Amino acid sequence: MSSVELFSDITDLTTIPEEQLAKITKRLPEYYRAREVIGHSTSQSSYSLQTMNMISDSPLSRMKQCINQINKKYQALQEAYYKIENKKLLILQLSRNTDKESILKSKEEESLIKTISVSMENTLRQIGMFQDMYDSIKKNYNIPDNWSEADYEKQEIENMIRASFRIGIQDLTATGRVSKAAVEYWEQLGIHPQVGEHYSREYMVNIQLLINNGDMITIKTMYEFLDNMVDKFNESYKFALSRTGLDCIGSEEFMASGATKPR
Repeated sequence: MSSVELFSDITDLTTIPEEQLAKITKRLPEYYRAREVIGHSTSQSSYSLQTMNMISDSPLSRMKQCINQINKKYQALQEAYYKIENKKLLILQLSRNTDKESILKSKEEESLIKTISVSMENTLRQIGMFQDMYDSIKKNYNIPDNWSEADYEKQEIENMIRASFRIGIQDLTATGRVSKAAVEYWEQLGIHPQVGEHYSREYMVNIQLLINNGDMITIKTMYEFLDNMVDKFNESYKFALSRTGLDCIGSEEFMASGATKPR
């Protein structure tokens, strides 16, 4: 039974006028086509500009986000596959019966398989999208194929410094004062909170002066500020490490190496 036929069966149970029913039914094929094209909850633009941009400030961290998203989609794909296989087994069992209840249940399961299949197609496309994103980031930042966990950890401090000052800017923009979260973040990175607040406020004042002078300000100006904060505080984390009694971040001996064979 096609989706349109099933829809007609459902609407036979309603009192909707035939003319309106015909109009709705006529447009169903476009609905099914559009659902398969953009029936997912999040757009690729949102993934590209919001998920990738706002969560992290380093290429390897963005690649990690791609990996996390692929993993989530792959798990969803596995669950959908086993659901369909179980439903096929149930349909096979029901086919041995001729009572109306078994026939209806079989039709219901067939319909659900079609719905799940559409979801699987969207999931597969999203996996491909995140794979393309991953490859693009790796290519544009000249990251080797066999990058390792040690490489990831080396850039993580820079990522965290940028993130801490981004929070400072967001706080000052929204409330005019830095939040407890920003203060804690700076201290964890070995940056004196008042010094972090000073540079954040100084940036805000300078930007406002440029705007008042009619200068063209782009987001690149903020990126440059965040990069400058990395240059200024990229060794400060060592103060925090010393305070906690650690000689280094993590343990290189127990970090995963690159180019490992798949399981």
